[in-house]
Amino acid sequence: MSFDRIQALIEAGHAHPLAEALKSLTPERRKECAKDLIAYEKAHRASDVRWQHGEPLAIAGAGLLPSVSALTPWLVRYQISMHHSRRHDDNIGALVDVLRHRELTWMPDLVTRIAARMPTRERWRQDLLHVVLEFCGDDPPDSDGFLLHFMDSGGHTRWRPAFDALIPRMLEVAGSGGIMGARRQWPEFLCDRADRQVLLDGCLARLQQGGTAAEVGGFLVLHEVVEVTVDEIATHVRDYVAMLPDSRSTVAGLAQDQLKRLDDAGRLDFGLLCEASRWVFGRTEKKLVRAQLVWLGKHGKANPDNVVLTAAELFAHESDDLRGQAVTLIAKHLGNARDTTQAEIRALAEQLPGDLAAQLGGTTSQEQAPELAAFEPRPFPSPIATLDELTRELLCAFGRDSSYVEPSTAERVIEAVVRFAWQDREALAQAIRPFAENTPWFDDSQHTPRSELIGAVLDAQDKPRPLKHEVSTELDFAHNRKPEHGIGALGDALAKRLYEIGRGLVHLPKPALVSTPTEMSGLIDPATLAGRLARAEAEGWEPWQRDLRQALQRLPRDTDPGLFASLTSKAGAKVRDWLANRTDPEVAIAERTYRHPWRYSSYMAETGLYATVTPGLEEPEQFLRENDAWGSMMEWWPSSLPVQREVVAAHLIPHLRARTASKGVDGRLLPMLAEAHGPAGPAVHLALSYGLGAELVVNRAHAVDAVLILAARDQLDGGALGDFLGQLLDIGDLVMNRVAPGLRDAARSGAARQIWDVLAAALPRLWTHNRVADLVELAVELAQLLQPGGEVPGLAEVAARKGSSKSVVQAKRLMNALGGTA
Repeated sequence: MSFDRIQALIEAGHAHPLAEALKSLTPERRKECAKDLIAYEKAHRASDVRWQHGEPLAIAGAGLLPSVSALTPWLVRYQISMHHSRRHDDNIGALVDVLRHRELTWMPDLVTRIAARMPTRERWRQDLLHVVLEFCGDDPPDSDGFLLHFMDSGGHTRWRPAFDALIPRMLEVAGSGGIMGARRQWPEFLCDRADRQVLLDGCLARLQQGGTAAEVGGFLVLHEVVEVTVDEIATHVRDYVAMLPDSRSTVAGLAQDQLKRLDDAGRLDFGLLCEASRWVFGRTEKKLVRAQLVWLGKHGKANPDNVVLTAAELFAHESDDLRGQAVTLIAKHLGNARDTTQAEIRALAEQLPGDLAAQLGGTTSQEQAPELAAFEPRPFPSPIATLDELTRELLCAFGRDSSYVEPSTAERVIEAVVRFAWQDREALAQAIRPFAENTPWFDDSQHTPRSELIGAVLDAQDKPRPLKHEVSTELDFAHNRKPEHGIGALGDALAKRLYEIGRGLVHLPKPALVSTPTEMSGLIDPATLAGRLARAEAEGWEPWQRDLRQALQRLPRDTDPGLFASLTSKAGAKVRDWLANRTDPEVAIAERTYRHPWRYSSYMAETGLYATVTPGLEEPEQFLRENDAWGSMMEWWPSSLPVQREVVAAHLIPHLRARTASKGVDGRLLPMLAEAHGPAGPAVHLALSYGLGAELVVNRAHAVDAVLILAARDQLDGGALGDFLGQLLDIGDLVMNRVAPGLRDAARSGAARQIWDVLAAALPRLWTHNRVADLVELAVELAQLLQPGGEVPGLAEVAARKGSSKSVVQAKRLMNALGGTA
């Protein structure tokens, strides 16, 4: 049989006729066809249809390739997929049939190599799994990829006695816990097959190791199925204690419960109980800490000294509520402790707020509110000096692991490209070539700022092509450029500016840009801009239109028009006209409702607080549906309009609101907004409110940084921020356990007085909130520190309630801190 016949069967996709043809070959003919197959596959991979014929190629390789080193990567490369159709099952069967027919002496080596190459994260290589299971016999491989495929595909239904040796490895491999959690048959099956001690040792080791919630969850299920006895807890008591410090809360809760079982049986050493308590008291989960404190308190009569000293570990906890409960427990047993212990407790009580320390007969030193670090505007970095530096910046900014491009990096790159293009176009093209080779994916049909930035850099490789007709200096290359869907007005303006630079480099080059900032906020020093325009006037050229417009938008509000009085160019006249007629759009806060057009029920409408801009952003709730955070380069927006913070904030609010329910990283978006200039009005404070409630911790940390920057500049309106937070928390748009820690961090970083103003404005709206005690607790801390006096509306009514709920207890403390009586 000729290879032409085999090739025809490959391209026809006929798996079984191909398999029969391969089995009919003699060894000599198989060797000849193998060479032809390798040559055919090499040409096929280089063609435009290289994604076709993968399954028949896998079968052909199995029937022809002469060695394990050749066949292993071949089978890994060409996959026979499982699509719940008989045809694909038959294709895998044909592959196995061909391999079985060859009776390869190196089959054990092939099985080992294939198993080692099976992926661990995506477990879709059922074809490789079938091969391994068919030919491994009673010597199964133990690679991570094979084990995860085997477990995920219901391996317990294909179990062989020899597979019992794999159980310890199954418990070790990362990912097995997630499978056991999703496929509950596995824990029960393993309990029936494995030695109990092996299972328990492996389970406890993985619980100590930690991992994702799904991974840990599987081993929690296994632990439950094992039904650990008290004797086994006693044997592994140290393993359970080791889970307490930094494991997931579910794991720590399990360890706490098991140790409690051992203590109830009278078999837990009291020293270990104290050690376990200290570990738990260092955690943030209040439920765990309360349970541990109650458990520890049961030993107070028998061991008062150790109990009160251990409970005193909570004096350093961030929660006043937990510290208060510790104080209550200590006060109950302190009278039975030794004099030295009582003295030590009173000394430790200096860490407590004054009202709690007084309950133990101690005193606390009056803390001084930390001071905010002074805000210093950051100067813009020096220009890129060499072509080598430009190459490095490009490769770093748009490399494989790159994310958002820093605005200062983008500005420096585009400034350098324009400058070097005027000085030495050919040398610039050589410097850009590595970047161009790294961006084969670039699609110039997109008109987002990110695409236009890349396009402008790539355009600089081309030789200038002057326009055939006479052009005016008023030419606007981007005048007819259609806005890209989903980037908004600010994104569109930025994209058109970059598009103008790209077209200008090709058709109307300039020696330099005039819009490069002199400050990281995006501002341009007026004297510097006047110097740039004077140079252009002396050299006989005018800036590109959008470049000049960007420069004007970066001038400070108090710019002296006299700096530009001597300029006779058109650009100079435009500056003077801009300064004389500068106006700002109107920004207002409004409750807006978006109704999903594909849903009929009115209750699916979504209502929230937004900022409108007139003109420019009349329907911000629509912008939320279209926003492209990556392509629009919104991290560049604050420095593009550095003196119009309210306008920028209004455009960012839909995105920041969406971030309260999504995990995308925004970088220093809010700190850059805070570093900008212009009024910090309601839109800025609403943007901060959404930032403090972001789902991702790092985004909330950046929002805290923005709060501190505004506070240091004396631009934070605590009342406005508190009012917005109160509204958003009250209607459920923000979550209290995200907002409260951020406010606490800001207060303890120097903005204590400003955060007190925030709390005083927010609390009146939140007295019925089920987590209001978190904010009241922080308010107590700040009231004791600042002693602001005055009243908080609604506080007296809450403090007068009966009961010992956390909100009532903290309200009474706040009343006392403010000088009232509760």
